[in-house]
Amino acid sequence: MDSNINKVLLLGSGPTQLGIENELDASAFEKLMALKKMGIKVIFINDNPFSVVSEEIQPANVYYQEINFENVKRLIEKEKPNAILPTVSGLNGLQVTWQLIDSGVLERNHVQILGISKDNIAKIINDNNLNDLLSEINEPIISSKIVNDYEEAFDFVRGIGFPVIVKPISPNRDTSRKLCSNGEELQAALEYSFSRTYVNQCLIEQSIVGLKEIEMVGVRDVVGNKILVSGLEDMDPIGIHSADSIIFAPTQTLVSQEYQRLRSATFKIMDALNLNGTCHVQFAQSRTDDKYYVTKVSPFFTRNTMLASKATGYPISYISGFLELGILLTEIKLPERFGNSLAIMEPTLDHTVVKIPLWPFEDVPDADRHLNTTIKSVGSVIGIGRSVEEAIIKAMHSSQYSPRDILPTAQKMDEDSLIRQLIHPLENRMLILIEALRRGFSIDELSELTKIDQFYFYKINQLLKIQEYVKNHPLCSEAVKIGHKYGFGDGMLAELWNTDIMSIRKINQDNGFRVTYKEVEPSAGEFIEKTNIFYSSYELENESSPFNSKSALVIGRGGNQLGPNTASDYYTTQVLIELHKLGFKTIIMNTNPNAVSLVPHLSNKQYIEPIQLGNILNIVEIEKPEYVFLPGNRHYLTKQLRKFKNLKVIILPPDQEKTSFNKNKANTAVDLFIDGNNILPITTTTLDTANNKNSLKYITNYYQPMKQHTKYGNYLIDKSISMLKNSDYQGLIQVLFDYDSLTDQFEFIGFRPIRITETAFLSKITGVNWVRVLVKKNVGNVDFNRLEKMVKPDHYLRVANMISQFPFNQLRANQHAGSTQQEVGARLEFKNIN
Repeated sequence: MDSNINKVLLLGSGPTQLGIENELDASAFEKLMALKKMGIKVIFINDNPFSVVSEEIQPANVYYQEINFENVKRLIEKEKPNAILPTVSGLNGLQVTWQLIDSGVLERNHVQILGISKDNIAKIINDNNLNDLLSEINEPIISSKIVNDYEEAFDFVRGIGFPVIVKPISPNRDTSRKLCSNGEELQAALEYSFSRTYVNQCLIEQSIVGLKEIEMVGVRDVVGNKILVSGLEDMDPIGIHSADSIIFAPTQTLVSQEYQRLRSATFKIMDALNLNGTCHVQFAQSRTDDKYYVTKVSPFFTRNTMLASKATGYPISYISGFLELGILLTEIKLPERFGNSLAIMEPTLDHTVVKIPLWPFEDVPDADRHLNTTIKSVGSVIGIGRSVEEAIIKAMHSSQYSPRDILPTAQKMDEDSLIRQLIHPLENRMLILIEALRRGFSIDELSELTKIDQFYFYKINQLLKIQEYVKNHPLCSEAVKIGHKYGFGDGMLAELWNTDIMSIRKINQDNGFRVTYKEVEPSAGEFIEKTNIFYSSYELENESSPFNSKSALVIGRGGNQLGPNTASDYYTTQVLIELHKLGFKTIIMNTNPNAVSLVPHLSNKQYIEPIQLGNILNIVEIEKPEYVFLPGNRHYLTKQLRKFKNLKVIILPPDQEKTSFNKNKANTAVDLFIDGNNILPITTTTLDTANNKNSLKYITNYYQPMKQHTKYGNYLIDKSISMLKNSDYQGLIQVLFDYDSLTDQFEFIGFRPIRITETAFLSKITGVNWVRVLVKKNVGNVDFNRLEKMVKPDHYLRVANMISQFPFNQLRANQHAGSTQQEVGARLEFKNIN
């Protein structure tokens, strides 16, 4: 390690959007842990209000600014860091870093780049340069060319023929890839791509649609030691974006020679780029011979890097933090929970992980639902099982295709529509595959139509047979036993038999059936490890035991969807942190592979299980937590859990149905905290609706303090306090008003608990973590006097603005007004008062 490195500039993720969830913030958190362990000071830039990392660094070292060249340049000149770490900022981070190199900023300020050399950054952000490198090391690539105009594009395509794929060069967080089969489609793709790139260039490449997509994730140190963490196999063929694909870990259909060939290719690429850190390489593998192509190289953290980490239990990002500093794999010890193992250990799996994407189409119904090379998923969930079938059913259940059926049907679809969707898949393709099998389509025929390997149809068909057997043997102990073996939980069996879950649990009790938990560990049980990451199975040995001291179970939100879900994971994480500070052993239950709340540093134990009542009760039965925390408003789950009087269930924030409105319109709010009879005003806020929509559900922009705070702030605060004195509201409460500029009057609208997204905003602008305050209020004691000293509604030196972000452009949908249920993320701005 370079002993001169004592201050590092860490580039953050920026706002959540399609293609970027919480995985970059989760990765940044683990790298922060590594940097802190080495005694390095961290400067952080990120304008994402839902970033967890920004609250784990001293406030003076956090800059809430957009990650662009000008902002980062000013920050370097002010803070004088020794090094910059761009690998948890995605492609945008590398682009900004290249601009800093190209302009001489890094050289003038003596700033090192961690993880990758400046020469190789140029190769990564420019596909043409990367292809040249791959050709030099004899790794096969597809024919491609960077074009500057339409004429050059059409000339190239005439030479290689259709189909081709078009994408922008060095797009700013744009992973769009357009498949073109004729001149008209090529023209449209070029128009779109030229409009999305700041260098006015596009890449055109030969299409390899239909080949098998394989992904490899490895790590390498500065002297060339390296391991492959995991191979991943997309069930969907090339032609469907990897983020929209159903993915399996480990690889399922490769023979040993194919696997070793791609492993060797990954290592060769990492060596050629002289990386120290992580690298994610994607391949197109022929189905008929040993030919393959390298399709993408990402020497930075991605969604599927996180998937590989979750599948194996290997802490990729944490270890990469040390590797990027120049420490060797042979010198790095894995965290204490791994025993005495060194980071050089290559993981082995004794389980299967399946990732299923989640879609935004319910909230954006006019978006094109066809799956292609343009990313459309907003999140994903995973299922873990001892068998492929068990992992599939768990992932499907976590994705919640339907709450009333285990494998939903498409029985009403006519034959022509079914065949059309087999060839041109939509987001419900798994249901279509199931229906085709139900109707007697042969596996060979389906594989030919879909380009999906036959292996997966055999596995899905096996699940259909099991479901049919279980369904035809209601309340039969043998059916329960077989159902459990293949991933059918108690709640699923209850739904199939139209009974209550307690009937199934009685069968379990009478027959000695009990759920056991297996550990996700990178050595597959070869070494003694206590990763404390578990998934359920019905086997003899249970590897999870309850804590001896008081514990609390926190139920995560699951996969990202539109709405407050990115903020929900921030919220969940803060609950975990505060519970730990209050002396609880913390247990998180979640299925989102990209969730910050599943970072092992943040809890004492993790369960990766579908978030359904039966699974929750199983965990409660073994862990016996003192409290069960349910962050986010999930009315059905809340109602079910509250039926169990022995459970202390805490809902945060309080139920949003507890509201009182005079009308559904407001533009001003007063935020307050209430603890018993004590009322603390926090701030005033101007609420802005998108496109002048006069409805509360369209309030998506927030300004603090309110724009007329000097004139009316104290008046509204006093009015709000007087109105709340005799109410039964507790916690964070918002009092809503509607200001009429013609009459210069404020009309009282009503009260509501402060939403998850706005709670994150409040935490960032006041310096008080209000989620943690709410946890203290529910299970500890709030120091109200201390809060009063920290929160001064009239004392502010800057104004803040949180602006919601929407996915309409990425989905090529019509420009909607933009409601709270259509938010994909937000950005935060601060401005000093002149």
